[in-house]
Amino acid sequence: MRRGPIASSLPFLLLAAACGGAAAQASTGVFDSVSVYTAQGVDLNLREVPGALFGRGWNRESSYFTGVGAGKTVGTLGGSIGALQSTFVENVQHGYELVLLQHRGKQDNVELGAAYMLRSPNLEVAQLRVNAAGGLGVSHSFGTPSYEDGPKADPARRYRTQMLILLEAEWSLASLPDWSLVTRVHHRSGAYGFIAPRQVGSNFIVAGLRYRF
Repeated sequence: MRRGPIASSLPFLLLAAACGGAAAQASTGVFDSVSVYTAQGVDLNLREVPGALFGRGWNRESSYFTGVGAGKTVGTLGGSIGALQSTFVENVQHGYELVLLQHRGKQDNVELGAAYMLRSPNLEVAQLRVNAAGGLGVSHSFGTPSYEDGPKADPARRYRTQMLILLEAEWSLASLPDWSLVTRVHHRSGAYGFIAPRQVGSNFIVAGLRYRF
C-alpha cells in the first residue's frame, strides 16, 4: 500500500514535536537532555547481541526506526544503598528517559517507551569520556508490531505492550561536554512471560546524538 504524504513525513513530525516539547520543558526541570536516534533491527536474541557487536555478524533485517528521547538525571545513588556503598556506586546516576519512535520497513507503527535509568561515572582517557547505562521500563506500540516474534503457540499473534530494556554506551569529548554520541541496544520482550509470552519481542542496534541542557 502506498503511503500518503502525511504518513511519509510522520517520523519528521515526531522528531520536531518531541524536540520542541523537550526544550520547552527544560526550564521546569522535567527533562535535561534530548537525543535523536536511528536504529537497525537484528535477528538476534538479547544474549547474542554482544557477540554480534564484536564481529560475529549482526543478522540485519529490513526493519528500522527513527525517533527521539527526552531524559532527566535525578541525582546519584549516594549513601542510600547501605552495605553496597562504595565511591563508584555512590556516583552512579539515576533518572529516566522517554522515547518516541517511528518504525518502518517490516513494521509501520509508532512506539512510546519510558525507562528508569542507571548510569556509571565517566571513564576518561585523554579527551575521551565514556560511560555505561542501563534502563528498565515499559514500551507500547501504537499499531501492530508485525516485525516482532510471536509466541510459539501462536506465532501470528502480536503484543503491543512489552517490557523495555535499554543498554547503552555514551561517548563524548571533554571539550564538548554537552554533546555525546550514543550507542545502544533497544530490547522489547514479554518479561519472561509476565507481560507477554516467552520468545516474544525484538532487538534493535541504535546510534544517536544527545544534547544536555
